[in-house]
Amino acid sequence: MAYILLSGGIIIWPIILLSIIALAILIEKTWNLSRDIVLPRNLTAHVISQIEKKSLSSAMKEKMKKDSIQGSIFFSILEEKVKSKSILRLRAEEIGRYEINRLEKFLTLLGTIASVSPILGLLGTVMGMISVFSNLLDSGSNAIAPLAGGIAEALVTTAAGLIIAIPSLIFYRSFHRTIENYSLELEEESNKLIHYISED
Repeated sequence: MAYILLSGGIIIWPIILLSIIALAILIEKTWNLSRDIVLPRNLTAHVISQIEKKSLSSAMKEKMKKDSIQGSIFFSILEEKVKSKSILRLRAEEIGRYEINRLEKFLTLLGTIASVSPILGLLGTVMGMISVFSNLLDSGSNAIAPLAGGIAEALVTTAAGLIIAIPSLIFYRSFHRTIENYSLELEEESNKLIHYISED
């Protein structure tokens, strides 16, 4: 396997580097987009219940803020002194935009890797083909074997580029859709709390 990769020439190294970066992003996104970190189940009902009982302490609010993105937005809503719906919504949107932007971190890089990897693979193939024909011309040989072997080696970079690009693109689109869904759900849950605590 290592021999096959190394036969791809110098272009195989940036492709390998991109694969490592893509894998790191996949792990980071899979962890940070888990539902408990973004939108814990029943948090809205729990917070409203604690407010009704007048038992929502500062320590509980601080813990909620640290535990999840929804908790962070709820904290900002609860700490807002002006309990007008419009002010509370603006505050929730402000924190929400910041948190969504944080969720999208490295997502553009993953999309770029999905786009660049096959192009690098094609470049490696072209360079390999140029090298094959140059060597064939210099040797003056009419044998097919050196040409076929060289083409096989040149295609390694194309295969490697596609192997990186396909899952990167799939996960990029999946993560992007997940963040969009979370954004809508966060807005919906925030509006429930705003409707409950607003004074107008």
